[in-house]
Amino acid sequence: MYKTAVAVLGTLADFHREPIPYNLGALLHLVRDLQPDLLCLDMTKEEWAAQDFAELPLEYREALVPLAGQTDIVVVPVADERPSPEPVLQGVRATIGKRVKQALAYLQRSAPSPAAINQGLRHHLANDLYELLAGLQGGDLRRNAILHASRLAWNVVQAVRRDPGRRVLVVVNVRYCHYLRRYLRSYVDLQVVPFPEL
Repeated sequence: MYKTAVAVLGTLADFHREPIPYNLGALLHLVRDLQPDLLCLDMTKEEWAAQDFAELPLEYREALVPLAGQTDIVVVPVADERPSPEPVLQGVRATIGKRVKQALAYLQRSAPSPAAINQGLRHHLANDLYELLAGLQGGDLRRNAILHASRLAWNVVQAVRRDPGRRVLVVVNVRYCHYLRRYLRSYVDLQVVPFPEL
């Protein structure tokens, strides 16, 4: 059976605006060099149809959507709905949550490259910190993140099955990457690869 190559690339939201190695320019350069056939983004079909990008993350509205408009890259919206907002923590949970976010911010700001954010020890440590943060925020948030990733994966699979054999790059916030890769690997017609191998 032929397997379609799919890579998942994690992004850093507002951190891309900062003077770090993985800034908006680096993200644009990376995706432009990869030239995927399909660029699956965590936005709804309604947002895409309306060209309403005001509520989307910085990296979508200021980098990836404009890049797709200047190239042959086809954007595929793969979200059913927007992810739930983070709840406001109180008391001791707020104090611990603040420390966890500071550790995440350090990992993201100090990463020497996009690859360091998306694979290796730094990536796994960030995943553990996101899990800890989700635990502090309550079980519902973690369940919602897992459900969101499973829906994204299913919609990616549907896009691949409509147009098999394409090179597919899925770009989501880095906090969803580990869930999303796990779901995508469960489909026998997909081969999940690191983004440099796409």
